[in-house]
Amino acid sequence: MASVTKHEIPDDPRNDPAHPIPYLSVIDVLAYRIGGGANLIIIVASPLGSDERSQTRLLDKIQGYLEHIQTEDHARDAGAPPTPENTTITVRLHPETTSVVRELLERSRTWVHCHGATLVFSDLTSEEIGGD
Repeated sequence: MASVTKHEIPDDPRNDPAHPIPYLSVIDVLAYRIGGGANLIIIVASPLGSDERSQTRLLDKIQGYLEHIQTEDHARDAGAPPTPENTTITVRLHPETTSVVRELLERSRTWVHCHGATLVFSDLTSEEIGGD
């Protein structure tokens, strides 16, 4: 059984609890693969708009994940250096997120791949966002 660790949210002037991406310096979900590597997940549980601030926050969040996978701590815990074959960054979006954000994520795949991970995205289910 996997262990769950809940960390304190660090003080960061970019924190905005009212935004769909509230904490840029927090890894939302991280699971290490048995054979080496990791799955990292960004959760966007509220609809994300097409405004520049929301797009920038999403890219900044992904950048933080890319920086994290390059750390010594991550390499030790993951058991292998990050590669697109063993490291995935998944963005789970609220289903009402704008298509502009989805297009941005599609264009970001190459950037993420060049930094040692595969980028995927999918919608949260109504059950995952607390719907009926």
